[in-house]
Amino acid sequence: MHFSRVFAMPNSETFSISPIAALVKAFLSRSTVSVDPFARNKNWCSHTNDLNPQTSAQHHLPADEFLTQLRAKNIKADLGLFDPPYSPRQISECYKAVGLKVGTAETQNGRLYKSVRDALDRIIIPGGFVLSFGWSSNGMGIGRSYDLLAILLVAHGGAHNDTICLVEQKRVVPTTNPVL
Repeated sequence: MHFSRVFAMPNSETFSISPIAALVKAFLSRSTVSVDPFARNKNWCSHTNDLNPQTSAQHHLPADEFLTQLRAKNIKADLGLFDPPYSPRQISECYKAVGLKVGTAETQNGRLYKSVRDALDRIIIPGGFVLSFGWSSNGMGIGRSYDLLAILLVAHGGAHNDTICLVEQKRVVPTTNPVL
């Protein structure tokens, strides 16, 4: 596993932070089909979504519903980006911005993250990659058969939380040939 730490000024648009943009672009350059369920105004992926209809994303659905629709269309991706709102406050702001109900249940980021990660996992092909961004190092995880390849820790200075960037690859399950 590769670990690196860099400094960059913070930005609410994660992919506008130079070292993070470089990481994402490096993987996009090798990708055939990519998915970003929290794209905001970055239309870098093949399939983009953001809850807010004021963004330039292709779709404007809850992230897990967007990913479920892609699966229903039999879309398989070799790259997924996971850059959700990082905190309950940010979730609340996103929901309020589009006129959705905001209460305790809606702002439970653990529940949101699990639902979206599960849906993303269903469309990532074996050997595909998921890049996760946030304030914790929880990614897709070994329980979903992902191997952690790299961590990029982006320090922002002062009282700002670091942005933790994970690169994970979905395991290719070996096929077994039964002995006849």
